[in-house]
Amino acid sequence: MLSRKSLAIASLCTIVCAQAGAAEEALRSSDFLTWSAENQRGFISTAAIAAGVIANLNRAGQAKCIDDWGTKYREGGYQPVIEAMKKLPDFHPMAVTLTVIEKACGEFRYTKATAASP
Repeated sequence: MLSRKSLAIASLCTIVCAQAGAAEEALRSSDFLTWSAENQRGFISTAAIAAGVIANLNRAGQAKCIDDWGTKYREGGYQPVIEAMKKLPDFHPMAVTLTVIEKACGEFRYTKATAASP
C-alpha cells in the first residue's frame, strides 16, 4: 500500500512548486487517466528520469533501481502507476508517480551522509 503520508507530502510539494493556480485547479490523477497512453507514458517517463537524475547525485544504487524500474514498466504503460492513480484519483499524478517509484526503490530523503561526493 502506498503511504498516505508520502502521497500527501509529494502532492503538496507538487501543488506548491508546480501549480500557478489554486489547489482546486491542480491536475488530478482522474484527469491524467483521460490522457492518451502516449501522453501518460511521456509524463511518467519524464518523472522517472528526473527522479533518477536526482538519485544519481545522492544515491547511485537508488538511481540504478529507478532506471531498472523505468525499463521494466515503460513498454506496458507503467501499469503500477496507472493502477495507483485509479485508486487515488484526487492526488496529483506526479505525487502518485513518485510515490510508486519511491516504494519500489527507496525513500527520496537525502542527507549529507547519503549524498554522493562531488
